[in-house]
Amino acid sequence: MLVHRALPYATRGEFALTAVPYLRAGCRAGDAVVVVSAPDTAALLRERLGAGTAARVEFIDSADWFQGPMHALAAYHDRTRADWWPRGRVRLLAEPVWDGLTPLETREWKRHEAILNVAFGGTPTSIMCAYDASALPGHVLADAARTHPEIAGPDGVRPSERFTDPSAFYAECNAVPLPPPPPDAARKAFAAGELPGLRGFLGAEALRLGLPDDRSLPFVLAVNEVATNIIRQGGGRGSLWVWAEEGGLVCDVSDPGRALTDRFLGYAPPRGQRSGEAVMWAVRRLCHIVEIRSGADGTRIRMHVRFG
Repeated sequence: MLVHRALPYATRGEFALTAVPYLRAGCRAGDAVVVVSAPDTAALLRERLGAGTAARVEFIDSADWFQGPMHALAAYHDRTRADWWPRGRVRLLAEPVWDGLTPLETREWKRHEAILNVAFGGTPTSIMCAYDASALPGHVLADAARTHPEIAGPDGVRPSERFTDPSAFYAECNAVPLPPPPPDAARKAFAAGELPGLRGFLGAEALRLGLPDDRSLPFVLAVNEVATNIIRQGGGRGSLWVWAEEGGLVCDVSDPGRALTDRFLGYAPPRGQRSGEAVMWAVRRLCHIVEIRSGADGTRIRMHVRFG
């Protein structure tokens, strides 16, 4: 069964009073115990745990792990199945990196916390997410109480009175409208038989807009997967727009002939022969952030790829 807790703290000492017993309990139980944090936090925990106990904990640098919401979610999926669950229960202590994020990235990290409740529901997983109350914006702390069923602290664990159903929280994130493509965005329509030309167009735009070579192929593959799925499973034809914005490249794909019903599409590995799940799982992993808006007028899928 999933346990998902927020750990708001005001001081490093307060953080350690909750985190250290949590980690010690996992070591005693024989769990796979993992800490994803900044190096200074890892050093604090190693000191408080002692060398013997700390040696049983896997420490991961948060700067590497939290490169993006989907990057982190995919890493959780990969490592739990390959390394952690085979050893029994996994017990994670993680402190996401909130500094330097755009409003879009901040919203998607909040969505990520809500999705963890769905993606790992019913699995042998404990996740405690630390939040520095002395440094983080109030809205981040407020939404931590909405995306975590429980709140942990030195006095114990209590249910979060503000916890929100993940579907409702997800819908709130999607209530933010996607702004239209800028006037100078390059546009191209596509239909059956036109995918080779579409891939050539995407490659040329990636080059023109300065996307590095090592990111151009994932970008083209992601958009091609979405366009192929629209042709085969959606309305049969669509349009897309490509443009650069600060820090990356954006491609907006429109499918006027279909509305999607699976709100969590692509956030978990595909089950069986469900092509839509497989496509969006691959697309999300190829991109930094993927936004989906779907309704009576069809579906828009907006893919963000970072320059660096």
